[in-house]
Amino acid sequence: MLIASVFVVFQVLGYHSDTRPPADNDVYRYTVQAHSAAGASPAEAVRRAAADWCGSRYGNDTAFRRVEGAVHAKPEPKVYSDCLDWLIRHDGTTERYKEIFYARPGYPFIAAHIAPLTGVWAALWAVSLAFTLVGGALVIVLIRLAGGGTPAAWVGEILFFTLPTGSIGVQRLTDGPAVTLILAALTGAVLLVRHRSLLPGVLTLCGALALGTFVRYSSFTLLCATLLAASLICLARRRSRHAGTVALAAMSLAGLVGITVGTGLMGWPGASSTMQDTFTDHFKQPDVADPVQQLIRLNIDFWTYMPWQSDTTAFLPLALCGLSLAALWRTDAAVAVLVTAAAFTGVLTVIAHPVFGQYPRLILPLWLLPVLGLPFLAFLRKPAEERAEERAEERHT
Repeated sequence: MLIASVFVVFQVLGYHSDTRPPADNDVYRYTVQAHSAAGASPAEAVRRAAADWCGSRYGNDTAFRRVEGAVHAKPEPKVYSDCLDWLIRHDGTTERYKEIFYARPGYPFIAAHIAPLTGVWAALWAVSLAFTLVGGALVIVLIRLAGGGTPAAWVGEILFFTLPTGSIGVQRLTDGPAVTLILAALTGAVLLVRHRSLLPGVLTLCGALALGTFVRYSSFTLLCATLLAASLICLARRRSRHAGTVALAAMSLAGLVGITVGTGLMGWPGASSTMQDTFTDHFKQPDVADPVQQLIRLNIDFWTYMPWQSDTTAFLPLALCGLSLAALWRTDAAVAVLVTAAAFTGVLTVIAHPVFGQYPRLILPLWLLPVLGLPFLAFLRKPAEERAEERAEERHT
C-alpha cells in the first residue's frame, strides 16, 4: 500500500504536466467514445472531446516552451483555436477507422460512469491509474504464487510502477488496462498449472478474458494463442501434467475460438482491417491488394531499423528478459513458460502492427517478464523441484 500510495502521489502531482502520449489520435477517439457513452449526441461528443483534447495540448504547448528555456512564455490562444477548428471542421477520420475504436467499448464505458464526478478527461486518466494500481497488486500475487517472498513481491511492484508498464499504463489509452487484465489472466493460469485450486483459477482466467475482450480483443486473441502454446509445453513436462494444465489448454482454445467467432459475429474489424489501416493512412487511401506481403516487407524494414535507435534500443529489454527468464526457470519452469507466453503477446502485437511511433506502447506486455522475473535474481529461492523433493524427504523421515 505504501509503494502504491507513493506512485499515486507522484501521478497526481504530475497530472497537469500531461506528457504527450505515444498515440495522440487514439486518446482523442477514446475521449469521443467516453462522451458518447456518457449520453452526448455524436456531434456534441465530438465538440466536447475536441475541447478536452485541445485544452490539454494548449497547456502542454505552454509548458513545453517554458522548459525549453522560454521561462516567460505565455499561453498562445491560437494553439487552442487552431486545434479546435481542425478537429471539428477538418477532421478527416474515416468511418472504417472509427470502427476500430467502436470495437473497444470497455475502457470508455467505465470512464463514462466516473465522468459525472470528474469530467470525461479526468475520468479516462483515473481509470487508467486504477487499472495500473490493480496491476501492481496482481504482480505481488503472482510473485507469491511463484514461490517468491514478501521482499521479492515488493521489488516486483516497484518495477511494475517504474518501468513502462507504469508510465505508459496511466496514459488515456487501453494499453494499461489491457496489461492489467493480462496479469489477471496470468494469475488464473498460474493457479491452474501450479495445481493450487481449479475453480478459482478457472473463474479468474474466464473473467479476465471476458473483460479483456471488451477492452482490446486483439490482445486477448493473441494471449489465448500464447497460453495455449504454453499449456501444451507444460503438458509435455511430467511434473506439470495434471487436470489444471489440461483445463488451461481447454480454456485457452475455447477463448481463442470464442473471441474470434464472437467478434466476427458482432462485425468488429479483424486482422485484415488492421493491416489495411496501416497501409492506407487510416483508410484515407485505397486498400492495398496484398496486405500480407506488405506486412512482411514492413516487418523486415522495422526490425532492421528499430533495435538500434536510441529511444528503442533492444539490448536493454532483451537482456532483462533473458535474466528474468533464467531466474523464473530456476524457480519454477511452468511459471516461467506462462509468463514468457504472456510477455510474448507484446512482440506479436508489434509484428502485427510494426509502426515505429507506436512501438513503445504496443510492446508493453514484454515488460511483464522483467517485472515478474528480476525479483528472483535478488531474492533467489531453490527451484520448485528441489523444494518438492526436500518436502518429500521430510515427510518420509
